Amino acid sequence: MLAIYLVQWLVVAAYVVALIYYVRFFRSGKPVASTRAGQLLTLAAGLHFFYLIHLAVFTGHLPVTDVFEAITTCVWLFGAVYLSLEWRLRERSLGAFILPIIIILQTVSNLWLDFNHELPAILHNVIFEIHVLMVLLSYAAFVISFIASLLYLLLSRDLERKSLGIFYRRLPSLAFFDSLSNFAVNIGLAFLTIGVALGIYTGIEVSETFFDSWDPKFLAVGLTWLIYAAHLFFRRAGGWQGKRAAVVSLVGFGWVLFSFLVVSLVLSKVHQFQ
Repeated sequence: MLAIYLVQWLVVAAYVVALIYYVRFFRSGKPVASTRAGQLLTLAAGLHFFYLIHLAVFTGHLPVTDVFEAITTCVWLFGAVYLSLEWRLRERSLGAFILPIIIILQTVSNLWLDFNHELPAILHNVIFEIHVLMVLLSYAAFVISFIASLLYLLLSRDLERKSLGIFYRRLPSLAFFDSLSNFAVNIGLAFLTIGVALGIYTGIEVSETFFDSWDPKFLAVGLTWLIYAAHLFFRRAGGWQGKRAAVVSLVGFGWVLFSFLVVSLVLSKVHQFQ
């Protein structure tokens, strides 16, 4: 037990060290800091993956069976998705903004994760575990969209004010952030759709009356899907680009956080399997 506690906090420490180098790179633009930042984040993600394997072996199931297990799995998926984008796009300027979210969420998971909670029968279902992984992948994509949209708005504000400071010097173009945000929403919506479909299937398999009482979590996830579906629809049909699409992305991610943390922990009984 002591070993797993040690590893989970080593993961946070590794992400903090990586953040220091990403901030150094963002401020200085030096290639050496950029290379070291990418290496340290890769190391942190590898250590996090080792922690997830250790957690799965210790508990005897995939770490997706309660909110705090799901958070640490989502954090790793988020980091892995970001790293893959970083390698593909050869752009490390986003790391200084993404890693604080990773560190905060991982710390929340570490503080409240219960290693000995009882496992309801439904959670032994492989399809249920895939359902959770699909939803978490969608959340990881929505985080990428949120960061890209936020930076789009910050850079756009500086350009309008003709205040060409560090954001202008270090960040890519507005078109880059718009394209990245929209791409992330498309991927996230696809994963969320699959996850919701699998969740409905699993619920019906458990009981024909599973959906008779509409739990707040069902409504929260449904609204999440509608927000991002509207984002896709109005971009394609209404020509929404730039600021309007970015604002919808920010609203969507705010609702994702509320749904994932507040609704799941406080309001929902179904996702606490009561």
